[in-house]
Amino acid sequence: MAVSVSNMADTLELYTGDTVTVEHVKPLANGGGRFNVTAEDGRKWQIDVTRDGAVDVVTTWRDGTLADLDVPDWMDDVTGRLSRL
Repeated sequence: MAVSVSNMADTLELYTGDTVTVEHVKPLANGGGRFNVTAEDGRKWQIDVTRDGAVDVVTTWRDGTLADLDVPDWMDDVTGRLSRL
């Protein structure tokens, strides 16, 4: 899986009609990358996407404060797009 190495944030429109901001944080040593995914409502996930497409949640925030957030169904849409970069 190729992953974007740009540190610029991109805005994606999801199948739900919502938009999220995706920012590449850093490449992972074993391939893949770490990304910040921020929803319009103030929720944010830091995820690792491995070379084979597996996703691990590193940490989550709500309005800038650490929070225990569930992964929304639309995250598959985001990670699917990342796997095609």
